[in-house]
Amino acid sequence: ASGVAKKFITAWFSIGVPWGVSKIMRKFVEEGKVEMEEWSHLGIASRYQAAAMGVPFLPTMSMLGSDYLKHLPGKEIKCPFTGQKVLLVPALFPDATIIHVQRADKYGNLQVDGMPFCDREIALGGTKVIATTEQIVDSERIRSDNDRTLVPFFAVDAVVEVPYGAYPSECQGLYEPDFDHLDMYAKMIEEAGVDGAMQYLDKYIYRTGSFDGFLDLIPLKSYAKISRSMRILYGK
Repeated sequence: ASGVAKKFITAWFSIGVPWGVSKIMRKFVEEGKVEMEEWSHLGIASRYQAAAMGVPFLPTMSMLGSDYLKHLPGKEIKCPFTGQKVLLVPALFPDATIIHVQRADKYGNLQVDGMPFCDREIALGGTKVIATTEQIVDSERIRSDNDRTLVPFFAVDAVVEVPYGAYPSECQGLYEPDFDHLDMYAKMIEEAGVDGAMQYLDKYIYRTGSFDGFLDLIPLKSYAKISRSMRILYGK
C-alpha cells in the first residue's frame, strides 16, 4: 500500500490465519501494480538453504506436478542417479536480511528460542545482515548456552537492541501476538481497503517518529501484558 515495493518473492502473505490472505496484496497483484512470485514453503526454504550453502541451486520434490512451475524459474530435470524427476530451485541471496531474535551479544552471536523457521539460512545467505534483538546480553551468557546460537557473529553486520521488536506478532517465551491490534488493522482494511492501510501507516508508522513512539500508541492492556512478560523473563 505504501508503494515502496515493485515485486514480492514469498511463500505466504498474510497477517495471520484468522484473516486470510492479504486483501491489499491481492488487489495490487490483480491490478498489476506489483509482481508476486509465489513459492511453496519448502520451495523458498530450499532457495535460502542453497544460498546459505553457497551453491547455485538445490533439488527438491516440492511443487512438482503443480501450476506453480508455470510461473517460477525452477527447472525440472531427470535425476542422473535414480532417473526420477526432480526440480532444481535457484539460490536466493538477499541483499539485506533483517531478523529478530530473543537475545544476542554485542558481537552479533544470535540466539533463538523455539522454532527458527528460515532465520539461519536467510542470515547465512544474506549479503548484509541486521539483527534486532529483545536484549543484548553478555558474551559469557552466550558461551554458557552456545547450542542456542543460531547465527554466529561473523555472519552478522549489525545488532540492535529493540525490546518488543516482533510486536504486534509474537516472540516465543516473551509475549504472544496482540490479536486485538491485528484485528483492528484487518477491520480497517475490510472497511476502507487501501485507504484503511494508508490510515494505519499514517497513524502508527509515519507520525510516530520511532518504534518507541509506535509502542506508545498501543492500548495499555496490550502493552502491560507484554511488559509483564518481559519483566518476568529479565527479572525486572
